[in-house]
Amino acid sequence: MAVPAPALRQMQNSSLYAGVLGSRWAGLPPSVRRLHEPGGARGLFTIRRRAGPLSALLGWLSRFPAAGEQVPTRLVVRQDGAVQRWERSFGGHLLTTVQRAREGGLIGERFGPVECVFQLRPVEGGIAYEQVGAWLCVGPWRLSLPRVLAPRVEATATAASAGMRVQVKIGSALAGWLLTYEGLVSPEEESP
Repeated sequence: MAVPAPALRQMQNSSLYAGVLGSRWAGLPPSVRRLHEPGGARGLFTIRRRAGPLSALLGWLSRFPAAGEQVPTRLVVRQDGAVQRWERSFGGHLLTTVQRAREGGLIGERFGPVECVFQLRPVEGGIAYEQVGAWLCVGPWRLSLPRVLAPRVEATATAASAGMRVQVKIGSALAGWLLTYEGLVSPEEESP
């Protein structure tokens, strides 16, 4: 699904999230807006992984970070036209996704060959990501994944006194929650 050309041009001149959220963008807390624009942030996160052989295999295949408490975390958001690259480093373990606008005010986030698509919903003090679909992407082809096979992601980003609180759960209908991470990130003083 392509984004209409006028909307795409507008997003190339502003942040991805400002373009997708439109007038709702201005209603978000400044710290949430700042940390969804290009730049860097640092914080400490708690990372949990589900135990068991199947969960370990899926986590390894997905290149998930190891579990831990107070894990030093860095987030770098880079924008290239209408696309944002989110680079998360958990204790030196890099987890990178690519985000872009999708038709209907949606945002797609791609990790390897899988793209999850979200409706962004303003909530008290921030935004929630409500997953509305997932696709397997191979070259120019996109195949919709049935809910039972699709990855499942839930996330919120809310304002905190020194930045933004992030809560993310990643799993599947078959395996349950495989990875959860949460913590507080604060903007870096200088650009990455």
